Amino acid sequence: MIHFSIIAIVSFSLIFGKEVKVQEIQLSGLITDKKQEISGMDWYQDRLFLLPENMGGFLFSISEGEILDAIVGSKKVPITPKKTRFKTPDYSSLIKGFDGFEAIAFNEDKVYISIEAERDGKMIAYLAWGVINSKSLEVNIGEDHILPMNTPIQLDNMSFESLLIDNNDIIMIYEANGSNLRKDARQNVFSSKNGITSHINFPNIEYRITDVTRMDNNGRFWAINYFWPGDKKLLSPGEDNVLNKVKQGSTHSKSNQIERLIEFEMSAGEISISDTKPIQLFLESDESRNWEAIARLGNRGLLIATDKHPRMILGYVQFK
Repeated sequence: MIHFSIIAIVSFSLIFGKEVKVQEIQLSGLITDKKQEISGMDWYQDRLFLLPENMGGFLFSISEGEILDAIVGSKKVPITPKKTRFKTPDYSSLIKGFDGFEAIAFNEDKVYISIEAERDGKMIAYLAWGVINSKSLEVNIGEDHILPMNTPIQLDNMSFESLLIDNNDIIMIYEANGSNLRKDARQNVFSSKNGITSHINFPNIEYRITDVTRMDNNGRFWAINYFWPGDKKLLSPGEDNVLNKVKQGSTHSKSNQIERLIEFEMSAGEISISDTKPIQLFLESDESRNWEAIARLGNRGLLIATDKHPRMILGYVQFK
């Protein structure tokens, strides 16, 4: 019996790739309201700032200490995120077809936001920028600090979901980069130094890229790679080149949905998939979790968050 169990376990590991369960961090308060729709997050000082998609005049923030206590502490008390002022122009009036905020990134005391809009059936994106007060943590974005950006292709409700800081450059990563959609998946690069927009090479990745972490000292960063089966016709997925390195996980083999994290690296002025194996998330049910935000938690692992599907979830994914 013991021999049979060992053989069964070994055989299972040979057939399927490893999947990682998401450890949920319990939250309370307004952030759990589906109307907030978290769409991005990033660190400033020792606080994790979470960006609601809808314009409400505030951001949510959680201290690193609270997060660590929730992960490794013995007391599992729900965290109530702090609300900090987010002062912006009235984009719902200034931008025709304003749809919401999509991503947030800090560069010292500067803050950058991507905005999505749909006007006359055409998707349009904007990059807005401002500053954060290091004491009050209030974010202020001036009315003239905004730049329109053309999306590389036209797909309904698809825009620049991720912002990546590289010194003075802000890389705007479009969410749909599949081989059947884009022969050239290069991404927009805005220079905060001279205001010039250029491009950087990027690989074809099937499904959606919904957010990225900060880049580490080795030029590496993680991204959410997500697929809701209802988007199959819209995204027209081609060959999945991410799974060339690993076997499909057991729960993924039984489902059409995909929830995974991929590491990229920047080298010689272009972005490519790194040699680190992707992290396949254990699928808890047939109901997709729309992961929309990601941030690194030091060398421990990654923090990820959903918008409102199936509900607001802040999760922790531990590195090996």
